[in-house]
Amino acid sequence: MRKVKRIFTVVMIILLMAANLSGGTIANASESGGSLSIIFAETVSDIQGKPGESVHVKLPVKTSGGSYSIIEQPRVTVATEGKPYSVSNIKITADENAIVKDGYIGYVKSFIEFDLKVKETAKIGTTKLEVTVDGSYYNADASKYDPVSLALPKLNFIISDEIEPAQLTVDNIDYGNAVIGKSIDLTFTIKNEGKITARNAYFSIDDKSFEEAKIAPGYSKLEQKIGNSGVLKGGDTYSVSLPLKIQKDATAGLKKLTVNMKYKDEDGNSFTGSSQIYVTVTANSNAPVIEIVSTKYASELVAGDKFNLVATIHNTGKSIANNIKVTIEGLGSEGFLPGYTGKSFPVKNLAVKGKSDVKIPLIVSEMAKVGLKEVPVTFTYEDESGTEYTAKTTLYLEVETAEGVDAEGKPNIVITNVSQSPDAPNAGARVDVSFDIENKSKLDISDIKISLPAATGTATFAPLSSEPYYYIDSIKGGKKYKVSMSFMAGETIPEGTNSLTLQYSFVANGKTYTGDSATLYILNVQNSGVGSSKPKLIISNNTTTPEELRAGSTFEFEFDIKNTHSSIDARNIKVVVNQAENIFSVDTGSNTFYISKIPAGETVKNKLTLRVKSDAVTKAYPLEITMDYDYEGAEANPTTGQIGETTKETINLQAVENSRPVVDNIAVGSWDGAFVNQATTLTFDFYNMGKSPLNNVRASVSGDFTLSTGDNLYIGNVEAGGQEMGEMEVIPSIEGQAKGVLTVIFEDSTGQEVTLTKDFEGTIQGIYMPDPGTNPIPDGGVIDTAKKPILPVWLFVIIQCVVLAGGIVGTRKIKIGLYKKKLRKLEEAE
Repeated sequence: MRKVKRIFTVVMIILLMAANLSGGTIANASESGGSLSIIFAETVSDIQGKPGESVHVKLPVKTSGGSYSIIEQPRVTVATEGKPYSVSNIKITADENAIVKDGYIGYVKSFIEFDLKVKETAKIGTTKLEVTVDGSYYNADASKYDPVSLALPKLNFIISDEIEPAQLTVDNIDYGNAVIGKSIDLTFTIKNEGKITARNAYFSIDDKSFEEAKIAPGYSKLEQKIGNSGVLKGGDTYSVSLPLKIQKDATAGLKKLTVNMKYKDEDGNSFTGSSQIYVTVTANSNAPVIEIVSTKYASELVAGDKFNLVATIHNTGKSIANNIKVTIEGLGSEGFLPGYTGKSFPVKNLAVKGKSDVKIPLIVSEMAKVGLKEVPVTFTYEDESGTEYTAKTTLYLEVETAEGVDAEGKPNIVITNVSQSPDAPNAGARVDVSFDIENKSKLDISDIKISLPAATGTATFAPLSSEPYYYIDSIKGGKKYKVSMSFMAGETIPEGTNSLTLQYSFVANGKTYTGDSATLYILNVQNSGVGSSKPKLIISNNTTTPEELRAGSTFEFEFDIKNTHSSIDARNIKVVVNQAENIFSVDTGSNTFYISKIPAGETVKNKLTLRVKSDAVTKAYPLEITMDYDYEGAEANPTTGQIGETTKETINLQAVENSRPVVDNIAVGSWDGAFVNQATTLTFDFYNMGKSPLNNVRASVSGDFTLSTGDNLYIGNVEAGGQEMGEMEVIPSIEGQAKGVLTVIFEDSTGQEVTLTKDFEGTIQGIYMPDPGTNPIPDGGVIDTAKKPILPVWLFVIIQCVVLAGGIVGTRKIKIGLYKKKLRKLEEAE
């Protein structure tokens, strides 16, 4: 009995405790099942998240519905579809002293914990955090476990910031020395300038840019992943190295390659981008360089003539020119026909510094019309690696009548050998034009005036000189005269080839001829468009004082810089005057100076004192004037970072060398002396101490001597550093100490005649005349018998001649040696 009482007491205690915990009521299974829910055990705040970061969520939860409100084997689900996050590490935990431990959710507080990884692409906004708990609970009425699915109250998940999207750029570009015909390794880095990761990222170089730049890829996989896995995180870089080949037909200059990039974000959205790589392609510094030095052909070309056009070519490069071929375009029935078969014909290889005359056989067509014909000549050649190069020139050949005058007696005047500088003039800039005006007739012409018609100005070319015309005093029959004129290309001039019409007039045989004109063609005109916001600086005028720039002398070089823009000033102007061969150098001071500003439409005059190099040879030398400047609104060049503009003008100045002729060692008479009124020999030495040939050298005498034949002695051409000995027959007109003047006339390197005179003397003997009154027989009638000579007379004469000739030659050699030594000392002293 006592045992039963103890059991009853324990049961009652348990029932009282349960009733107390449940609020005094014991819920049955049906009540529990009908009112079961899951709630927050305490107040929970909204959850904050940042793109690309993780946030740990810990939710305090419990069930409501009584002491039997226990969810067993709970499974927590966090909705992610359409949400800006992903979920991981879901678990249920409880405090250490909790009645219901981990793995259950009951009527006391426990926790649902998980991590939310916010997407990098998440946008600013609010979304609902949806948490669902699935499990089972004990249904007391049915005495079994039933399934249950309960949702927590929704919370706000707030994103208050966004991160910068992915942006792929190209930087740290390097390609070494990009030489035509050579291979290079193009290296660069691709950087993600944003913070969102670029996924499935690829890059490629655009095929069209390869084609336009004449650069070929040296790799087969044209589209490549960025990184090993195609993933580039924000701020990360990826290094690229690509083998490329500069094609043989590429031209020197700046080439653009376009790098295309494509990638996706973590949502699968696709993006594309591109960057530019600029490669400066240069010609091979060791390549052969063929220059066309000169051309010559028959002076008169008449319909039906066959002739050779001879072009002298010079290899000024640093390697042999191979596989040289000549092509002439522009041939046709109205002008010239080829005298060879095929489109081109080969020429022998040309060594370094080698020269060669190339004969191009041509035929003047029977149907050729009288006038100037343009004949473009092209030389193609290769270096040792097979890279091809091109040298071009345009010849202007005149088809004319054989007489050189028309039916009315008017001389045939033609303009030939036209050249321009620069090769590609810009609109609004200066262009220098040089040409020969040639008198093809035998008549002399005078008062030649060349001008640009006023109507030609503005839109095409306008003269830079204030003089109304270019004046030439005279041109002898069969001669030519070199003319150089400067013009400014109009702002609205069309690109490409433009014509420049010159009018000229002249006087011949007392009659004035007017109304003649010649059309010159200015090639490769560039025009970036009307209304450019950039000021343009040009050299509008230049003069030298004196006009003749002789080697070793100084001269004043004056030039005008004009701002051709109508409204924008040029500022901070740096001017550099330079001659590549140092033929013209600044005599004092610097070749660089600064101008603070040139207002729109204004001109600034400048003056420099320059010195001509003492060993300059006669020819035109390019003087480069480079101007760096900026202006209001100037932006940095995206490639170089330079702010402002750079323009370069080239002015050709003609230097004249010192011809430096020398006449010496004048000797009169032979070994037996010189006799009055009898022909004797005059010898002299003529030295060309200059660096250019002296042409058409001839000599004459005056004073007490005259030439026995003709008016002068023709010597010919004397090469630079050469020597010629002149020998002429002269007749002295007086006996005793006769005085004469030796005159030497020659054409110098400019084609001008130069006269050199040298005084000389000679001892002249009189002619022996016996006295008629003198008795040749002595008194007494006895004539002394002549002694027998030691040697025969003929042998004695020969010995005397040999001794005399040896003495003359030895003495002459000693004098020449001493004179040359004297000249060398004088030259060293200079």
